Amino acid sequence: MDLRAPSHRASTGWSPKSSSPVDTRAPIERLPVELIHKIFFQSLEFNFPRASIHVAAALANEVIYSWLIRLAFSSNNPSSSSGILIRPFVPMSYFSIGMKERTDLQTEILRCRWCTISLMRKCQREYVEHVLRQKCRDLVMSDADRAQLDNLDDYWQNIDPFDNATHGKRGKGDLVLSARHPQSDVNLKVSIWFNFGAVQIREPSPVFQETDVFRLPACSLTDPCRMPDRLLRTPWTEEKLELLTLLSNEAYIDDDGNFERSKAVVRQLIVDRDFATFQRLLSLHIRVKIYSYPLRWPVRSNNFRVAARYAKSDKDPFLTLLFSEHRDEIPTSDKSIRALLAKYEQS
Repeated sequence: MDLRAPSHRASTGWSPKSSSPVDTRAPIERLPVELIHKIFFQSLEFNFPRASIHVAAALANEVIYSWLIRLAFSSNNPSSSSGILIRPFVPMSYFSIGMKERTDLQTEILRCRWCTISLMRKCQREYVEHVLRQKCRDLVMSDADRAQLDNLDDYWQNIDPFDNATHGKRGKGDLVLSARHPQSDVNLKVSIWFNFGAVQIREPSPVFQETDVFRLPACSLTDPCRMPDRLLRTPWTEEKLELLTLLSNEAYIDDDGNFERSKAVVRQLIVDRDFATFQRLLSLHIRVKIYSYPLRWPVRSNNFRVAARYAKSDKDPFLTLLFSEHRDEIPTSDKSIRALLAKYEQS
């Protein structure tokens, strides 16, 4: 859903019987901007902005983009239905959109060039702060914990942008504060993950469970959106890699266990001799459409063969990384790769 203006331009003509210009815009183009916004969000018709330069101009701004990200990527955990996903934080009823429609919306948004890591980070912070305001304002907290909750600037400024979580799991939180429910007097823990844009308010437990977590971005476990091609090819900028890392546990890269897209990315990095990006991507855990959990970026037999073909020396960094960290992915039946491994170990 690219909200850029279409290539053609609407014209303003001149009446032959008058010296005044004639407005040749279509009736919908002459609507107030607020009505154009309402039509767009009620229909979520991706081609609407492409129909006219006037409509595109009315929709091409950061407020609209932020609303779209909130609408598409806010989690629908059980507690989100109470005081979180409401106007004006979202422009329409969040729960009126079905799972399939939301997945399609996410996929379209990620394809757009305006969907950048800086905008996603801005939306994350606004979302987390909105959740904390709504859900923590009445909790009983110590003065020190309340002061921390009211001033999170240092945490936002010092997040690890390339944290992919250990084995794809987020852990107990970057910041965990104690609280108490004002009516029931039940003890609670407020956990915040800044890099992942996540908040959880739960009762203390020796066993951590990722239940009822507020998150942005959040994609469906059973019907995730698709990682866009633009994030899986050159040029490999820091901004692109950060956005890819953030989305790697949410949007799927591969459709199935053949791992066609992830395998092609690894192969191209070897051919391009881009070891820095190669190393970074292989450290990620990623989604596959048919699995409901993240797995380590897959390496296939062909990737080993390509690395051997392009190796500059016996200590080629690509082969070194593959054989040292991914040897368990070599099929036991693949004698040629096993022979290559034996030769590498003897060198």
